[in-house]
Amino acid sequence: MPDLNEPVSTNTSELRDGIFRPDLQRRFVHIVAWSATLSLCVGYLYSAMQVELDAIRRIAFVFGLIGFVLSSVVVRMTNSARLGAGVMVVAGVAITLVPAYFEGGVASPYSVWFLIVPLLGGLLLGPGIAYLSGAVGVISMLALAWFSESLPMPNAGGDNTAMLAMNQTLAIIFCTGIAAIISTMMSRSSKQLMSSRNAEIKKNQELIESNEHFRGSLNVARDAIVIIGVGDRIEFFNPAAEAIYGLSASEVIGLAMPEVLIPERLRADHYAGFGRYIKTGIANIMGVRLETFSLRSDGSEFPVELTIQELKGKPDSRFIAYIQDLTERNRLREELAQKEKEIGLKRRLEAIGRISGGVAHDFNNLLMAINGYTELLLLRDDLPDEAVESLREVAHAGDRANSITKQLLAFSRRDSLDVEAINLSRLIDSLVGMLEKVLPDSSEIRLELEDEPWPIQSEAARLEQAIMNLVLNASAAMPDGGRIWLRTFNARVDEEAAAGVKDLPPGEYGCVEVRDEGTGMTAEVIENIFDPFFTTKPLGSGTGLGLSTTHGIVRQSGGAIGIESQVGEGSTFRIYLPRAADVEEYYTEPESVEPSYSPKSATVLVVEDEASVRSLVVRTLSRRGYHVIEAVDGIRGYELGIRYLSSIDIVVSDVVMPRLGGAEMIRRLRLSAPELKVVYISGHSANELDASDIDGERSEFLYKPFNLDVLLTTVERLLLVSSD
Repeated sequence: MPDLNEPVSTNTSELRDGIFRPDLQRRFVHIVAWSATLSLCVGYLYSAMQVELDAIRRIAFVFGLIGFVLSSVVVRMTNSARLGAGVMVVAGVAITLVPAYFEGGVASPYSVWFLIVPLLGGLLLGPGIAYLSGAVGVISMLALAWFSESLPMPNAGGDNTAMLAMNQTLAIIFCTGIAAIISTMMSRSSKQLMSSRNAEIKKNQELIESNEHFRGSLNVARDAIVIIGVGDRIEFFNPAAEAIYGLSASEVIGLAMPEVLIPERLRADHYAGFGRYIKTGIANIMGVRLETFSLRSDGSEFPVELTIQELKGKPDSRFIAYIQDLTERNRLREELAQKEKEIGLKRRLEAIGRISGGVAHDFNNLLMAINGYTELLLLRDDLPDEAVESLREVAHAGDRANSITKQLLAFSRRDSLDVEAINLSRLIDSLVGMLEKVLPDSSEIRLELEDEPWPIQSEAARLEQAIMNLVLNASAAMPDGGRIWLRTFNARVDEEAAAGVKDLPPGEYGCVEVRDEGTGMTAEVIENIFDPFFTTKPLGSGTGLGLSTTHGIVRQSGGAIGIESQVGEGSTFRIYLPRAADVEEYYTEPESVEPSYSPKSATVLVVEDEASVRSLVVRTLSRRGYHVIEAVDGIRGYELGIRYLSSIDIVVSDVVMPRLGGAEMIRRLRLSAPELKVVYISGHSANELDASDIDGERSEFLYKPFNLDVLLTTVERLLLVSSD
């Protein structure tokens, strides 16, 4: 059976019928159906024991039994009390009509059920069931009256007292049970009404508490919340608003909100917008997040995010404004944008550095061939003077091209530095004479040198180049001439000072400052100043590599460059170089020296994938008297090395080659010949390669393009080591 605590149905058609809830109506149908089924079975058994039942009565019993059970099933399947009750009324009238037919028709005591069913059905299940059962009862009574003369009369000789008594008893019990059910249901309905009333009272109390909680939430909210009433007067001002605006609630409640919180330049728009909303109901900002400006108590403006909602429920328009202070958020956004810009610049520089390093590597192979063959031709004494002069010009152009590749590699930080301890003041002092020769007469150099500068480690020639680039850049910024200050000093940089220079950690630095009184630079120019090929000079007047090269050299030395400049007020560049203890050791290319002896017969395996470089190395070694075996790549070099391993004295091999690199080829060969000597050559600098591949007592490294004398000296030195 359904639970009495089952939630009330929301079906409005069911709620219109009867005096009880639909769930109670369904329960009532179930109770009556199963009670009638039980009563029918008891009556049938009793009748069967008293008299022999004919076919009509058996059929009536079966029909009634099926009807009562079916009525309960219908209610469960359709969830409709009316449909189940209709089935039960039809079954009840049928089984009532049969005994009335045999027990006197209209005078039969069974006819009382024709009165009870419409009464109780209508009371409990609504007028539809009352009409149905009443109509069926009236038709049945009229039919019994019409056919009264032909109806079988009760057997005069029989004793129907017990049957009639039982019938009346069942009717009384049934009516008593129904009365009890109705009474119980009405009592429960009364309690439910009382409970509903109490729930309404509780709901009102909870609403009051909710309002208090709402007010409490407004008070603890992190954003400013302002309620605005009639006449734009402030009615509520939470503590967050007090903190943001610097005003107390007692100071502002009752005042006109626009006069207190809105900047004067925005008040006209505020009045126009709210006036339009009051008149037409059209609002462009209602419920929309809007970024605007508000006014603090000191008169300063600050950015806010504003959301306005109308408070319903009162005849006068009232509004609530949620205000978020965006000062900190905007500051963080600016910092993030700056960081992203710096990261983008760094990535762009790294990408350009990789490209320029790759270009320099490929170009070095070409320069190796150009400079090498030029050097070989210049060794000949059978050339006319005009050809020799032309070759010297080619050699000079090759040296200039080599200088450009070094600048590219310095920018990309792929070239190695031959580091040494450097006194910055002495370096600047020795550089002044050269600077005065290359600067125009209108430029004047002034020195401010530290007496005891901290030593730093870098390559002196590269550092001179970096400083000269800055001085030339300063001179170019003063087309009409002016003064250039060169200053050296020692600096202990703390975290606060380091934050003002990109990529500069706190520490101790030796510094070089180059300051001019030229045209200065905009922030946009400063942002791109170290980009390669970026220049503010007219087309054809500069390559844009000077400052990018300076930046690369300083970064290789572990330092950083700070810039201060304003348009029309000159520029200041400061180079920060860490003290010597903070600088890493770099690989130093062996110096070119004249060979001290002529080698005897020796066999050299040359492995180089670049044909022009391989041919140059082979010719150079062959002219020196070596027996040379050449291979086009590492795979072929390994095959030839294994075949002639017993006769090979030394290997000259490129490091980076397709299919098999030089380092891996040598590792494989040394499995069979551990004492094998090797001269590695590469357009990649040593610090780009794995040191474990090219270091060792029996290994040397030459960086392309190298001088042919350097190659011969290196090979002969290794052969001397091998002969010990």
